[in-house]
Amino acid sequence: MRYAERITLHESGQRQYNPETGKTEVTVDEGLTLPCHLSPTSLEKVQAVFGSTERKVTTARLQRPYKGKADKAVTSGNKFNVLRHVPHRSESVIYLEGVSEWT
Repeated sequence: MRYAERITLHESGQRQYNPETGKTEVTVDEGLTLPCHLSPTSLEKVQAVFGSTERKVTTARLQRPYKGKADKAVTSGNKFNVLRHVPHRSESVIYLEGVSEWT
């Protein structure tokens, strides 16, 4: 398995109202960039694990176990919310849901 892609994992901070845009915006930390392997998750697995086929879920596999907390991710300029983080002894698996804006 090639770990050719890069993923930046973020932890969100406070939510603040921005009067210029009229929206509540989320602040995130600078993040940690790690090598990963990205692959789409099948509809059958999405239905079994998350209970809905309406979600587009991507699986990110990291080379090493990730012990930090992350609830947002960016890869190839696309924003994702972290649905589930599964740490294994030798690697970590992170299930990501694509979003247009972080909420």
